[in-house]
Amino acid sequence: MKKVSIIFGSTTGNTEEAAGIIKSHLTDAEISVIDVCKVKNEDVTGADLVILGASTWGWGEIQDDFIPFYEDMSSELFDGKEFAVFGCGDKDGYEDTFCEAVTLISEKAKECGGVEKVEPLKIDGDVSDSADQIKQFATSLN
Repeated sequence: MKKVSIIFGSTTGNTEEAAGIIKSHLTDAEISVIDVCKVKNEDVTGADLVILGASTWGWGEIQDDFIPFYEDMSSELFDGKEFAVFGCGDKDGYEDTFCEAVTLISEKAKECGGVEKVEPLKIDGDVSDSADQIKQFATSLN
C-alpha cells in the first residue's frame, strides 16, 4: 500500500477542509494529513506521494505557516518524489495573483527534483462550492 502525506497550511480552515476532502477520495493508501507546523522531514521522505496545500494571501503571498517549510524545501526531500499541489485563493480583486502560492510551491518542488503527478488545483472561494473539483483532483491521484 502506498504512503501519502497531505501537508497543509491553513489560516481560516479552508485549506485544511480541502485536505480532508482530498483524503476522503484517495483509495488504497495509508494517508497522513499533517499541519505544516508539525511536519517532519520523514513525512516527505517516507511518502510515495506528497500532496502540498497552501492558501494565497494578499498579492500572491504564501500562507504564513507554510513559509518556513517552503524555504526549507530541498532536493534531499523532493528529488524523484511524486507530488501534487492544491490551494485556496480569491479571484475577486486578486485575479493577477490568484492562487500564486500554488504556483510557487509547485515550481519549487520541481526545482528540487520533484515529479508533479497532476496539474495543480486552484480553488476559488468557498471550499464546499468546489467539492466536485476537489474530488476530481483527488481521484486523479489514485
